[in-house]
Amino acid sequence: MRFRHLVLGLYLITTVILVLLPPANWAQMRPILSSSLPSYLPQGDISGTLNISVAETLKPLVRAWLDTVAARHPKLKIAVASEKSGNGLDALLEHRTDVAAMPRRLMAGELAEFVREYGYEPTEVPIASDALAIYVHRDNPLTGLSLEELDAMFCRERQRGVPFDIDSWGLVGVMDEWFEAPVQLYGRNGTSAISAFFQEEVCKHGSLLPKLIDAEGSASVVLDVGGNPHGIGFGAVGYETSMVKPLPIASVKGGRYIEPTLQTVRDGSYPLRRNLYLYIAKPPKAPPTHPSEEIVRYVLSRQGQQVALDLGYIPLASDEVTRLRAKWATPSTIVSTGETPSPRS
Repeated sequence: MRFRHLVLGLYLITTVILVLLPPANWAQMRPILSSSLPSYLPQGDISGTLNISVAETLKPLVRAWLDTVAARHPKLKIAVASEKSGNGLDALLEHRTDVAAMPRRLMAGELAEFVREYGYEPTEVPIASDALAIYVHRDNPLTGLSLEELDAMFCRERQRGVPFDIDSWGLVGVMDEWFEAPVQLYGRNGTSAISAFFQEEVCKHGSLLPKLIDAEGSASVVLDVGGNPHGIGFGAVGYETSMVKPLPIASVKGGRYIEPTLQTVRDGSYPLRRNLYLYIAKPPKAPPTHPSEEIVRYVLSRQGQQVALDLGYIPLASDEVTRLRAKWATPSTIVSTGETPSPRS
């Protein structure tokens, strides 16, 4: 009994350490913000109301940005609209907001609907990128998976066309002692941003299988997979340890496997990544309202991009920020943003 308690105690201590420490390979994924990025300086004393709708998965990030802008401009009222679908778009199309924060680019049908409502296309502002990694045990000989295979492993509906559940490693070509070994699933479930991302991008808005073991965060997923040779899990990029490896992913079966690196996330070749956007209802030749201009200026500042980085997102490249700020920002000097948000899990 004493030995069992000792083992349990050591496990709990290890879990706490892994959760609290930064990801082991985050130095390889984590970009360093360029010193050339302009710092944020409040532009006058902004007043009025900023009406914004925010996709459910982006609320922690956008709230961190909005809180800082609101603190700098006490006369500015910020109203976050409630959403029916939770994707950030409904309220904008219904003219209830001026700005929508979305975790993807507008689709053609949505863009056409916006044009019907407003008579012009919205102003699109990229604000950051997001990416997931698929982790397996370090001894797993698998060299990569396709989105179809991930769908058949994790998702209830299998909307990508595989006609059977992939519940053993032999079904993805792993041979010998692995052939009949069961696939054991780890990840995030419920309302977490990472779970929503996986369900949208892999399950095509379907649901996860109930046998998935719901972990507390990405560090816990890696810990579980590292202790289970038959395990596979999804989590935020950059949580690799010596016990696991992130798998290269192919967009289609038979396609080229792409590793999750900073370069492949930024150039768009890694399949499990997406850009995040602000969409603003502004006629093409009209100047932006002061509230919407101010939030864009902050998001595209060194401090705003640092917030995205601190929350586990991939900030924009410096040349992209420079290009975008040319439309919105004016030169500024350094202003502190206050407390640093906690990282995503």
